[in-house]
Amino acid sequence: MSSRASEVIGNLLQQIFEPRENISPADWVEREIRLDAKTSNKAGRYSLRHTPYLKKIYEDIGNPRIRKVILKKAAQVGATQFANNILLYYVCNHTFPILMIMPSRESAMQFCERSLTPSIFNCQAVQEYLTGKDDDLKKTEFLFTSCIARVIGAGSPSKLASNPACLCIIDEADKMETFESIGEAPALELAEARTISFPNDKKIVILSTPTSENTSVIHSQYLLGSQSKFFCTCPRCGSEQTLAFENIKWPEACKTEQGSWDLDSVERLAYYECIGCKSHLSEQDKIGMVRGGTWKDTNPNPFASDVRSYHISALYSFNVSWGSLAKQFLQAKDDPGKLRNFYNSFLGECFEQRAATIKSDDIAELIRRSPVYIKGELLAEPEVVLMAADTQGDCFWFTVTAYYPDGSCSLVDFGQAATFEDLAMIQRRQYRIRGTESFQGIWKSLIDFGGNRTTQVYDFCIKSGFAFHPVAGRQENNGLLAPVRETFITYQGKQLPALFVNDKAFKDRLYLQIIKERNVPLYLPQDADEELKIQLTSEKLVEKTVGGRVELNWICTNRKNHLGDCLKYTEGFRYWIEPTLHVIRERKKLADAKQQPQPEERVKREYVLHGYENPWN
Repeated sequence: MSSRASEVIGNLLQQIFEPRENISPADWVEREIRLDAKTSNKAGRYSLRHTPYLKKIYEDIGNPRIRKVILKKAAQVGATQFANNILLYYVCNHTFPILMIMPSRESAMQFCERSLTPSIFNCQAVQEYLTGKDDDLKKTEFLFTSCIARVIGAGSPSKLASNPACLCIIDEADKMETFESIGEAPALELAEARTISFPNDKKIVILSTPTSENTSVIHSQYLLGSQSKFFCTCPRCGSEQTLAFENIKWPEACKTEQGSWDLDSVERLAYYECIGCKSHLSEQDKIGMVRGGTWKDTNPNPFASDVRSYHISALYSFNVSWGSLAKQFLQAKDDPGKLRNFYNSFLGECFEQRAATIKSDDIAELIRRSPVYIKGELLAEPEVVLMAADTQGDCFWFTVTAYYPDGSCSLVDFGQAATFEDLAMIQRRQYRIRGTESFQGIWKSLIDFGGNRTTQVYDFCIKSGFAFHPVAGRQENNGLLAPVRETFITYQGKQLPALFVNDKAFKDRLYLQIIKERNVPLYLPQDADEELKIQLTSEKLVEKTVGGRVELNWICTNRKNHLGDCLKYTEGFRYWIEPTLHVIRERKKLADAKQQPQPEERVKREYVLHGYENPWN
């Protein structure tokens, strides 16, 4: 045997039998990975000080007892770089085939071009495993002396079925196609099946931002595992807590004179409120809290002990400030599509899980945050008190709501009435202003004219002298594109004024903005009964695909949402009369309101023009 042949055989035997370095994935990536300024804002040596919450997940990759790692995540938490680093770690420390699956062929090529290929040439440790042949480094397939790595798109069953792997990384699982329509198993099942040939060494890593709770792949996988959450300690009181968006606060002073939020001020002045001591925590506090944080399992009965699942939101990211999240939320809150993206991409949560289902805990929290008062009390002198009645076949449900100058509102009265006469008596009630001997009555009442009692409602409104105003909910597909529209209905030869309220818009406002997110203070009395709680938790926002487009619609889950409908109507009417209220505020600033022309005079004249004499008496 020639000396050259002996040398080659000796080198091969040395590579086979020489013990590999015993180093954890976390230590290896910090030692070997270099970030390029073209692809990262943290150019230079990779450091877990920027993403400390990933260290435990790296450790799971190196743990032979862990077979599957699931990360339900937000954007901007370093997950793409994490996947890239794990792939390179396997190239340098194992001899197993590697498969990375992206949602599409285009995304696979983009990942290789922008992330993986630059990392291969920037990592000195990987250079030892290059074959030296240009053909071995293709656009999405890389042949090393240690193994082969492929990055493919989940575009067809045949691609997923033809690439066995020991390490399978599945990125953005919720964006992968499903193949049920052509008789194939779901894409995730096909991907996991590629590891069957490696029962003792396989490792499956699934990363994704979630989508809808009922269809999210990553959310269903997350529920199977340990459901670990990252806990931080308050530097003031030592309270352990997970970072939650509802604890990001911003001062009321960030509002403009018109009542809207100054987004730049919100971004600058937002802070995190500790759940323990209520301290205002800053971005500097966040750095120490996150670096000192720890993962804790919240699922005592996972599907299997070798399945680890994690959730991380952008609240923990050093690349995203708490103020910028507050700003993003305010920009998205009035648009269900944008709001869904906010929950998915920034909070790493399914949209319905937090924003679309109203739960009893949400109502209990509203009561807890409310000033202590009981039904029939006004908290202060209100700008206006409004009543709304929802018409049923054998009765009416009603609410009375007071709106205050600071933008808050309180539920003053609610219940059931048997007859029109009962409604008229309720409309004449006077409510005492707490702490005073003053009383205030209802300024305007609304009554639903839908259903099979329409003519009775019209007669009642006329008889009441328009103390009651006919109102109905309408959808955009019924032609109502504005939030509120005034119309006139021909009845008994006269034009009867009525209002159409955008049903979807004001349910979004009531259930999402007011009850769920608590962006508009709604106060509930301490003696709120179970009936109120049941009716305010009866609506759920669900997705429906119409013509290839996803629509979000509210459905009633137990057929009793009448009090919610009443509040929806008063919110719509409050929106409609805002110009009048604005005039009142301005006049109060200039002179005593009693010396100024009353705004009701203009409305009186409008009703008289339509054939009714002084309906305000």
